[in-house]
Amino acid sequence: TLARSPRTMSTTTHAMRANAPRTHDARTHRRDARCGAKKAARKAAGAKKPGGGGGALSSDEPSSGTATATAMTPAAPARSLEGKPRDDHDDVVIPYGNASGAALRMTEVMLSVADTDLLSEANMEVMPGQVVGLVGGNGCGKSTLIKCIAGKRSVQDGTIAISPDLEVGYFEQTAVSGSQLTVYQEARARMDRINAAEAALKAAEQACESSDDVEACRGADILMDCLAEMEASGAYEAEKRIANVLDGLGFARSQWDVKCDDLSGGWQMRVALARLLLSPAGSGDKGLLLLDEPTNHLDEAAKRWLANWIKESPCTTLIISHEAELLNSACSHIAEVRGKAVHWYTGNFAKFLVDRDERIRIAKATYEKQQAEEADLKDFIRRFSANASKSTQAQSRAKLLEKLQKEMRKTVAAASATVSEGAAGDASRMHLQLAKPPPSDMIQLTLKDGVIGYDPATPILEGSIVLERGMRVVVLGPNGAGKSSLLKSISGQMPLIGGERILGDRVSLGVFGQDLAQYLPKESTCIQYVLDVARVDDPLMKDEMGRQALGALGITGPMALRKIGSLSGGEKARVALAAFVLQPRNCLLLDEPSNHLDVGAVQALTDGLQGWDGCLFAVSHNKGFCESLNPTHIIRVKNGKITMENCYGLSDDDFEHEVIVGDATAAAAAAAGAAAEEAVEEKELVVA
Repeated sequence: TLARSPRTMSTTTHAMRANAPRTHDARTHRRDARCGAKKAARKAAGAKKPGGGGGALSSDEPSSGTATATAMTPAAPARSLEGKPRDDHDDVVIPYGNASGAALRMTEVMLSVADTDLLSEANMEVMPGQVVGLVGGNGCGKSTLIKCIAGKRSVQDGTIAISPDLEVGYFEQTAVSGSQLTVYQEARARMDRINAAEAALKAAEQACESSDDVEACRGADILMDCLAEMEASGAYEAEKRIANVLDGLGFARSQWDVKCDDLSGGWQMRVALARLLLSPAGSGDKGLLLLDEPTNHLDEAAKRWLANWIKESPCTTLIISHEAELLNSACSHIAEVRGKAVHWYTGNFAKFLVDRDERIRIAKATYEKQQAEEADLKDFIRRFSANASKSTQAQSRAKLLEKLQKEMRKTVAAASATVSEGAAGDASRMHLQLAKPPPSDMIQLTLKDGVIGYDPATPILEGSIVLERGMRVVVLGPNGAGKSSLLKSISGQMPLIGGERILGDRVSLGVFGQDLAQYLPKESTCIQYVLDVARVDDPLMKDEMGRQALGALGITGPMALRKIGSLSGGEKARVALAAFVLQPRNCLLLDEPSNHLDVGAVQALTDGLQGWDGCLFAVSHNKGFCESLNPTHIIRVKNGKITMENCYGLSDDDFEHEVIVGDATAAAAAAAGAAAEEAVEEKELVVA
């Protein structure tokens, strides 16, 4: 491994150039000479720093130093979504090193969490330009491994080496918030070279306006260099690139000037993704993108755009996703985490499923032959190790045995797989049984002339719905139209600003929110939390029932005793689901339940719902999930209106949504906040 100075990157994105030694050509020397001359000229003239980080960025963006120097020096330190430099304790070290021509090389990696080994002697080699889908069952270590590649944590043994020539960009599942920059400003915040070039150009233009002729001439020379840097950095194509990414991810032009902090969580995730795709890590063949569930909170149109963007991008990309369509459309290779090893396949996800079955069959046959060879070697060593004339041969056999046993461990990982159809990793088929719905009125819930929002002047949605026992309702509409706000309103979490919500007699609501897993008690164990929730309704519930629910979702044995804070995002979602299904409810409200569940867990949920005869209300942009529910009705949310109709089957058109004018929820919240501020100001004026 090359000796390297520490690298830093933010917790959400990494877009830094490695400090590896480079060969300086004549052009580089000339550039450095010009840079030195410009610094001296500015020092003599007392030049001032330009404000902000470029013409299109707000004052929230810190200055990156003198304009001309910025254009010629490495980018400023990576910033968080809030647009501020990160603290030293947030810094991490990217594992740059000698990758021997590969973009990424893993050698004999051992990775553990608490007392659980996730990987043992794992190897992987990713070549430049490859798009690799990292797949496996929830909890197998995918997200932990990608954090190690990103430098956010270390491995217990072995090495990970990233080519020093690459920019590294990391996209996490965790939502972002707090930025006071607009969508447009945040999207271009990591376009470091372009931002620096624009700042330098602005400073050069100011220098040209100097009344001192000498200074003006120097400014003109600098201006020519800045114009050349603008051309070389692609600054003149920046607006086109920004528009392409924001349009592709579903942002209406009216949203570009909305503050990120005013957006809903799903739209904030889109902003973070847009910023990463426009950063140096996502902008060329020198980028390495690490994407952990990038399609969460994306609708079907945005998913297709992202898959096409990844496929056409020259970046090397590593994707964690349980979206089969993304893995099929974008990936050139699949790396499956299974049996504490990483198994490499050429082709997309569909080809991987076919090839894996054949590879498992071959591995089982190979293992049987290796067992026979192992027995022969052990027998020879036992018989002749003490024989003086054959002790040398016995020692040679012992070395062969050691090598064979190492190969056998790898074969076992490939041969001893327990897999379910259409799923990746150690994912045996799960069997989930929901609690029987208690008796209730036929009409479960009524929303009469409901007005949903934060302020009567700017409602999000208006309309009426009636939910009856036995109904299976799916809610369709574009992101930001208010689907989740509708679910929160009918569940009682969000009060109506108009109309009436009527809950039927003996109706008990069960709500599974898209962010439910994020609010689980981190210090509780899995079994403790599940039983605490279930015993609210049934104080006499036995421990075995809780273990059965967890076991049905793959959380078995010692894992059920682990603290929730030590689990992966997917495992937390399974714990939340296990607690959810043990509660006897006759009306279930599901908000994007497939966001953090893998294929096996989603299949278990839909199978469990097949024979369940209560009322079901589901918000989802996953076509396959919606179809598996066998919906009887559709609620469409569009243009501020709620309409309900019978369902006679779903088509692709049902998931094709026109771009809405902004995030309705965020716009309403922002408008309500502005109205409240105006009221306070008016009150202060009256008092004054």
